[in-house]
Amino acid sequence: MNLQKKVIHRYKEIYPNDRLRDISNRTGIQLTRVYRLLNGKDMKVAELEIFNQVIQENLKNNDQHERLIQALEKALTVQSSEELDKILDWIERKNSIKSYARFYLLQNSNNQHTA
Repeated sequence: MNLQKKVIHRYKEIYPNDRLRDISNRTGIQLTRVYRLLNGKDMKVAELEIFNQVIQENLKNNDQHERLIQALEKALTVQSSEELDKILDWIERKNSIKSYARFYLLQNSNNQHTA
């Protein structure tokens, strides 16, 4: 997945219910340009920075984000390699389960609409 797709994917995870107009209002990017970007048109660097800035602003307002970053930084200095591997495995497993659940729900939702 390239950087543009990752940024758009992350934005949609944070703001799953945003419509084109909402994205345009939040980013300041013209509505037609947002449509093109979401449909695969290459982003300009400035647009990528705008999306990243919106994502970062959301994360700054999330206390759990800051706590997690601090805990991970501390873990890197005090935990053994084995313990860090266990933590990383657990996080990856949780992410995988969540991703699979979303995919499964999306697939079932699509199957119900076509039936």
